Order: sequence, then structure tokens, then C-alpha cells
Amino acid sequence: MNKEEILAKSRQENKNRDIAEIDRAKSDSRFAVILTMLFTCLYAVITLLITGKMNYGALATAICMLFSMQLHRAIKNKNTGDILCASVICLFFLLLTFMAIRELFSLNT
Repeated sequence: MNKEEILAKSRQENKNRDIAEIDRAKSDSRFAVILTMLFTCLYAVITLLITGKMNYGALATAICMLFSMQLHRAIKNKNTGDILCASVICLFFLLLTFMAIRELFSLNT
């Protein structure tokens, strides 16, 4: 493959995609995730201080976001470490979801 063929192939792959826009969207998403996690943690701590109970639903929501991001990465990369990390986050998410449902129905003793 000569230089012109490589350039033509690269242009074809990047057709209708603005690299700067893709990078900006990734940066915006990262900022939104960080801000959401900070707000959720702050809300859970305030709830704990005021009511004396942990708000498992808010934490489950935040962990669900992390799980979905890690699951996407694991599926895309097929890396053993990413799959293991997604599995651990999934277990933590399921635990928090169970606790939230238990709290919702006041099944705690």
C-alpha cells in the first residue's frame, strides 16, 4: 500500500466524523459522570447525617452508571481485567439495588 492509498483509506474511515466534536463529547460525558457521582455522594452523606439511614437507591443509581460504562468498555475491548472489573461493579450494583428495594418496602429489621 502506498501513501496515497493509506490516506484515501483514512479519509474514508473518518468521513462524516468530526474528530474534535467526538473528543468534546467524550470530555463532556466524563465531566457529567464526575459531577453526577459527586452530587450523589454528597446527597447520600447529607441523607445519612439527617435521617441516620443510608439512601441506597441514590448510590445504586450512581453505581449503575459506572457499571454501564465499564460494561461497554469490557464488551468493546474484550480485556479480562475490564470484564473482571465490570463483574465486581455489577455485584456491588446488585447489592445496592437489593438494599434499596429492601429499604423501600421497609423489610429491614
